[in-house]
Amino acid sequence: MNLLENSFSILVNNNLRISWISEDLANFLGYSKDSVIGKEIDFISEDIRQKLSNSKFFGTLKDSSSGITTGIFDVTKIVDNHGNTQGFLIQFYFYDKTTESEDFLVFNTQNIKMKKLLEKASLVAQSDVSVLISGETGTGKSRLAKWIHINSPRVAFPFVKVNCSAIPDTLFESEFFGYEKGAFTGANKDKPGKVEIADKGTLFLDEVGDLSPTSQAKLLVFVDTKEFERLGGNRPKRANVRIISATNKELLQEVRKGKFRKDLYYRIAVVRIKIPPLRERKEDIPLIVNSFLHTKNKRITKRAMEFLVEREWYGNIRELRAVLESACILAYDRDIIDIEHLIDEISPFEEISTEDRIEDVLPEKIIFDEKERIISALEKTGGNRKKAAELLGISIATLWRKMKKYQINY
Repeated sequence: MNLLENSFSILVNNNLRISWISEDLANFLGYSKDSVIGKEIDFISEDIRQKLSNSKFFGTLKDSSSGITTGIFDVTKIVDNHGNTQGFLIQFYFYDKTTESEDFLVFNTQNIKMKKLLEKASLVAQSDVSVLISGETGTGKSRLAKWIHINSPRVAFPFVKVNCSAIPDTLFESEFFGYEKGAFTGANKDKPGKVEIADKGTLFLDEVGDLSPTSQAKLLVFVDTKEFERLGGNRPKRANVRIISATNKELLQEVRKGKFRKDLYYRIAVVRIKIPPLRERKEDIPLIVNSFLHTKNKRITKRAMEFLVEREWYGNIRELRAVLESACILAYDRDIIDIEHLIDEISPFEEISTEDRIEDVLPEKIIFDEKERIISALEKTGGNRKKAAELLGISIATLWRKMKKYQINY
């Protein structure tokens, strides 16, 4: 047991009573070894009994002062010469979910749509169905995928992200499925692919809509069978992965245009979750801003907050976060963020989602002046507010609000 003494390890018998505990773990929990031996496992963890059938699982340890420590349990079954189970070796590794908290500030919400979305994601997390997450760039699609993984039974296993837009056809098989030594010039050793690395965990296909038709066909075969062959290999392998995909495209429209395979779409989109843009959940901006600034030990003035809430944020959470990061740097010698720390960091251009980008149809002077930009758009559309809003890349309600703000009568 000498090798195990310096680890967080426990031996339990078939009745789940502790027969041995490492010195380090006993000390960490605030007990002597002798006081723990013979106790039921529930004495130090209420998760082990329920989840012992899994080889790895997320759970908690309870110390002598009722403090809780989160982490991953690794279980090895102990068998005799006849194959009969005699007990279990359980090893504990630290894994603190709170280290992920800053990444999930995007989910601080008072918005009804977002609350329903998170409820749906919580239910989906407990199953193994394929999930398609859609939404504009910067809305937090990859963070939601990670959130689903962390709240799933697969949390103790890898979360492997694949940027589909960065993988050309010629490299698809070697990146996804790996290759054998000698498969091509320079393949000096075996290399596992993404699906093999993600075994028992989650494979996250980011920007799946950017895959070429050839790559889509290869992915479809794997999604159907969960079997693959390494490049240069001749033996099929299996990977037990849960697939989550994300896209900023309308994939159903891509299917209708013949740019995305219909059969692949329905396999990766068993459950569909669409994240609303930040401009449709403005009540969440103060929550997100205050939560982020709290991690930096800073606060924000009322007028600066109003300025942030007023913005349309076409770059969504990513843009807001970049502005706050920059503001914190500019206010390095102050505890409070004010409007002067923000105003120079926000681009005068707003991303336009229509086919006609406003910088292509309006003079440069007008682009930098929001009021003039609105007036020009109204003039070009003959006063048609719906068309003007589309040209500006904003909703009709936002256009009306801005017209009232600038006292534009058209």
